[in-house]
This record gives sequence, structure tokens and C-alpha cells, in this order.
Amino acid sequence: MARGAAARDEGLIAAATLTNPALFDFWEKVFCGAADIAVLHGGRSSSKTRDTACQLVRLVDHVGVRMRLLCIRRFQNRIQESVYTELKWAITHLGLQHAFDVQKTTIIHRRTGAEFIFYGIERNLEDIKGTSDIDILWVEEAEKLTEEQWSVIAPTIRKEDSLAILLFNPKFVTDYVWKNFVVNTPPHCVVHKIDYTENPFLSEKAKRDIASMAERDPELFEHIYGGVPLGDSELSIFKRRWLDACVDADKTLKIELTGRNIIGFDPADDGEDKSATADKIGGVFTDASDWSSGKDELVQNAKKVWAKAKLAGATVSYDTIGVGAFVGGYIDEQNKANDVKVKHYAFHAGGAVMDPDKPSDVLNKNSPLNKDEYRNLKAQAWANTARRAMLTFNAITRGHAIKPEDVLSFSAAMGKEKLDALFTELCVPWWVESDGKKRVVPKAKLKKDLGVKSHNLADAVIAADNVNITGSTFTLANI
Repeated sequence: MARGAAARDEGLIAAATLTNPALFDFWEKVFCGAADIAVLHGGRSSSKTRDTACQLVRLVDHVGVRMRLLCIRRFQNRIQESVYTELKWAITHLGLQHAFDVQKTTIIHRRTGAEFIFYGIERNLEDIKGTSDIDILWVEEAEKLTEEQWSVIAPTIRKEDSLAILLFNPKFVTDYVWKNFVVNTPPHCVVHKIDYTENPFLSEKAKRDIASMAERDPELFEHIYGGVPLGDSELSIFKRRWLDACVDADKTLKIELTGRNIIGFDPADDGEDKSATADKIGGVFTDASDWSSGKDELVQNAKKVWAKAKLAGATVSYDTIGVGAFVGGYIDEQNKANDVKVKHYAFHAGGAVMDPDKPSDVLNKNSPLNKDEYRNLKAQAWANTARRAMLTFNAITRGHAIKPEDVLSFSAAMGKEKLDALFTELCVPWWVESDGKKRVVPKAKLKKDLGVKSHNLADAVIAADNVNITGSTFTLANI
């Protein structure tokens, strides 16, 4: 498609009656400027998909040239799961049924032969790679794109004046599309954020549902309808900017960290949950890993962690909830069989807080007591490690004084991919209240509401970092 400035002007003028007036300026920049990529992101119910469908239908009908429009999303088992349905709606809504031949797997403009093609990325990546002569690429649910997938997909729009349109609801601050198109916007890329407050066509029912979530669960509301990626919300327990500052923090601050070696262990048996370890050696997190295992492999996993701790001269701090209740016994068996003594500590996340009658903020004697602030040990431990991340961030970026025991440091030698995975897991959870006390949002809620997997790496870090939360005397098992 030779889309010059005149063709773009014609398409924009014809689309002057697009669904949402809040997007007029965006589409003007896209079609009348020199954009190669258009990024439209925000929360749910903001009209992104419907507006794009209307815009492209009007463009195809009014620009008298033959075009190929490739419409893709991550998963597409049936054509109805693609934007095909929205395009059908737009054609009917705009009264253009006579102009388009809506077939079972494609949509063709009768006069020009312009066609809409639909693929699912996961199953059809090679087919997408082989697709040529594409004028417009529409990526729906673009938050799920990986760098590897984009490197395959991007060359399909190599024609002069071709255009890629990426639509998504942000999920994580570490997602490829968020980092490389929103945070670090490339040249010739137009980026726009929109949420439900700018959609004048929401039903009263939708408005009531949104208002209900805002009142019932403001943290989830901010992410789902406010379009705030997880890990960037001020309501997240950890902030990504804090954690980024913690990479090699000991070296940056020129502080030599000390402390016992700890292997944090979050055990699992089967299903989607994974076992995970986090190695805190000499006060620095040097490694983190997770792995899948079968229901009958808990003993083998415990032996694996025992061997790791024996080699590092480390104590194993393990989550004792559920299958973890037996880990200490398995370690004792290995100690007896091998005539060694690997120490271990049962980190009971659901148990009572430590130092219940002390202030929850050690720097503020007037802060609520631990027993009044936190629902359980897990909440107290997450808050403690997050506090150290914040203090480290302030020390590195703002020059604040910091005690060595407050420095949280992750070795850059772990590698970018591993650090990204770990930091994402730490940034996802937020606080919820239970009986007026802080609690880490339950994993079941994360999975149900957001489709987020269990944060096993993060839990292993928390277990390793909180063998002794407050510095008071605390007895380890089997010392």
C-alpha cells in the first residue's frame, strides 16, 4: 500500500466520526504524521480495541488502494477469539455491510480487494514470519509480546509507509512492550494512554461495576482500570525502581556486607507451583532459581537444597506451610546419614509476627506495634525486606546514610534475565487488609484476578532475608 500524506489525510477526514473523541488527536498523529508504530495502552473499558476497529474499517473503505492488514494476538484458537468480531461490529456499526465481504476466516473490501488476515502468535509465528506485503499490523494484547516474537513479527511491516498498531493493558513493568515502547519510546513511534474515564460510551452497568471495584479493591482497580503496570504502582509492596538500585548495591555504596549464609527454600510438589531457592551469601543475594517437580519429588528437592547448603556452609530457611512442613525432617535425615550438621529454620509465613509489642517502624517509636500492623509473619517479613530495598534506593540515589545491615543487595552476576524474573515476582503483590491489619495479597487472588503465577522466587528471597527480622535474639532450629 503506497500510503502517502494525501491518502492519510483522506482516511483521517473520513474517520472524523470515530467512536471516541478522546482519541482524535492520537489518530491524527498516527495517520497524518510519520509514525511507523502506534502504541495505545491503558486500562480496561477504555475503547481501545473498538476505536481501532472503526478506524481501520473507515480507512480501508475511504483510501482507494488495495491493502493487507495483519491482525494478530497471542492466542487464537478460533477466529471469534480474534479482533475479527470487533471488525464485524465496526462494519455493521458504520453501515458498511455492502462494502465488505465478511468471510469465515477473512474480511475483504469488495471494491479494492483490501483484506484483513488473522493469526495467533503462539501457534502461527512461522506463518506470520512468512507473511509479506503487509501494510498495517494490528497487535492486540501486545503486553504479552516477547522480544523474540517481536524480532520475528516486526519485519512483516517493512514496506514504505507501513504501520504497526500495538494495543495493550499493561501488566508488568518488566514486559518487553512496556519497557521498549512506553518507557523507552523509539523514533517514529506515537504513544498514547487512555482509560475508562475518557470513554463516553460506557454503560451505567459498567460504571457501577468499575466504581464497585474501586471501593472494594483499590489496588486491583488501579491496575485493571487505571492501566498502571504491576511493580510501578505506589500500592505495590516493592517498587521496581527500588530493586533496580539494589543491584550490586554493596559495591556501589562501597560497604562490605557480612552475615550468615542462608539458602531460602520455597518447596512445592506438583501442579503449576514450582520449588525455588534464593542464595544469600555473605549478606548478598548471589543466585535464585526455580524448577518444576512431581508430587513424589519433595524428598529429592529437600536433598538438593541440603547439598546446596552444605556446600555453601549455609542455613536453610524454608517455608513450612503445606508440603514444607516436612523439610526440616528430611534435612535432619541427611545430616544423620552423612554425619554433618546443616542448620535449618522453619519460616512459618502464616504464623505470628516477631516482636509483637515493638513498633513496626524501627525508626518511628510512634508507629503501630507489629501485632497491630501485620496479620502474620509473612506480611511482616515482606515489609521488612521492602523497607531495606527502599533504604538502599535512598542511599544510592539520594545519598542518604544507611547502616550495613539495612543494605539489600543482589549480585549483577545473577544475570539480567534472572534478576528481571525475580524483581517482577517481588513487585507483583500488594497489601490487602484483614481484620484491620496488613496482609500480602493471597496467591489465589493473584491467579484468579490477574492470571499471575505463584511468586516462588520472591518467597524464597523473603525466607532467606528474614531468618531474624528485627535483630533481636532468635533461636534457629538445630543450631
